[in-house]
Amino acid sequence: MGKFWACRMVKKILLILILTCILGTHKARAEYIVLAYVDFPPYEYRGNDGTPQGTLVTIVETVFERAGIELILKFLPFQRAFLGTKRGEIDGLFNFYRTESRLAFFDYTEPIIQNPLNLFVRTNAAIQFTTLEDLEGLTIGVMRGYTYGKAFDESPLFTREAGDTHQSNFTKLIHKRIDAYLCDRRAGIHIATENQMMAELKILPRPVIVMDGHIGFTKGRHRAVIRKINVVIAQMHQNGEIDQLIAP
Repeated sequence: MGKFWACRMVKKILLILILTCILGTHKARAEYIVLAYVDFPPYEYRGNDGTPQGTLVTIVETVFERAGIELILKFLPFQRAFLGTKRGEIDGLFNFYRTESRLAFFDYTEPIIQNPLNLFVRTNAAIQFTTLEDLEGLTIGVMRGYTYGKAFDESPLFTREAGDTHQSNFTKLIHKRIDAYLCDRRAGIHIATENQMMAELKILPRPVIVMDGHIGFTKGRHRAVIRKINVVIAQMHQNGEIDQLIAP
């Protein structure tokens, strides 16, 4: 009888220890969020010293600090950030556009910024843009894994050629391998200027689309976090802080 109760007691102690470890790990994990940021200057990029830089990084760090949530930032290529978040290997990523097809795999914060996407063309190009029909027969450079809105993404009027970096897309444009490159206006100017390409390019004035930039999270895992940071995002929009940081 003594051995029987001793065995039961040992089993109970082991069970308590296992549950304590599981709950303790869960509690510790819930104390911080890991977000991927990507190469999207001047909004977000990895500085020469390896630290996160950019106006959107500043905004996101401020949002999490005010919400009282510890944030860890990890620099990744967009496609790896996308798949890592989708699989739950990391918690989320930014800057992230919302589409119907992504809603099955991602939850979104309220919009943080707006990104006007304009066409960059060579200075001597006769291309004009008012509607997608104006692009018929052209080859348009895009970033691999990015969305540019359903109408553009699915249009049969033109060819989309994907590249892995903004710089490589601008290089293809200058060397006439593509007819135009669709890019956020501020990001495009920043990258082309840094790489001494802007003198060979011009920007068509009408945006193809203006996309809302969000933080995207793995579906169903961080809704309480999203609620907290949405409050801060709304406050920063209302008091004009975000506009001041994003303004050129």
